[in-house]
Amino acid sequence: MPTLSLSNLPEGHFCTYMHHDIHSREPYPPHDHDFHELFWVEESEGIHQINGRPVPLRSGDLILVRAPDSHAFSTGGRSEPLRIVNFAFHTRVWTHLRKRYFNGASIFFSASSLAARSYTLDEYQLAALRQAASLLRSGLRDRLQTESFLLNVLALLKADRFNAELKAAPTWVREACTAISTDRRFAGGMPALSKLAGRSPEHVAREFRRHLNRTPTDIINDARMSYAADRLATSEEDIVTIALDCGLENLGHFYRLFHTRFGSTPRAYRLQQRAVFPPTRRAVRSRSS
Repeated sequence: MPTLSLSNLPEGHFCTYMHHDIHSREPYPPHDHDFHELFWVEESEGIHQINGRPVPLRSGDLILVRAPDSHAFSTGGRSEPLRIVNFAFHTRVWTHLRKRYFNGASIFFSASSLAARSYTLDEYQLAALRQAASLLRSGLRDRLQTESFLLNVLALLKADRFNAELKAAPTWVREACTAISTDRRFAGGMPALSKLAGRSPEHVAREFRRHLNRTPTDIINDARMSYAADRLATSEEDIVTIALDCGLENLGHFYRLFHTRFGSTPRAYRLQQRAVFPPTRRAVRSRSS
């Protein structure tokens, strides 16, 4: 079995980005690689032969392929070509992003199940993907653009999977997730979420893991950090006050949660946001009043 490599990339390049038209009605001999890749189907249908298993492909399908995976493509006997877009990148890029943004979790390219690495995107998500790839298409494929595009894709996929799981969850789960974010109810933590759900903490925890693959604490902390980021960007409140408003009295814990979510300290995040969106005069006046 041939092994493909990115060892001959031009200096300063960390990825490849290509459009392929697959014309073969039967799969080519499979190959593996020393890199990770993802691809999505732009047009038509076909077969993805991966790790010895044939998987149907349709327009909008997006698949994450790991370095150890062996795979090949075909049109599945159809006369029209299968059109895909392929993005391949050094495995060390994912190692870095996984550690920084996902706490080393076994997700995305680190997930063993093919189902966990398979997605179906709608036309709006595909349009967002194409827009995010505009600089790659122009030939700019340094580490910054490689990581930037990959983070855009992973953020889209993370939101897509959670939204799909949330949509399929029982009504009370959906309503509790929505309600915990309103009027700073997240400050009450698990007792507040349990009350909103009208169920015991144990039942809430069990059902959240079952339907959302997340803990109640994950949902609560996501709401807390979203609120914190907004206050840091749009107000002059000190960080301690924002942490307390989130329901977190341990400032060190607040900092750890924020860094995990946004990859920076609260202060650095505030400075970054202000560099792009300076405070309005109204905000400056209210600070001094």
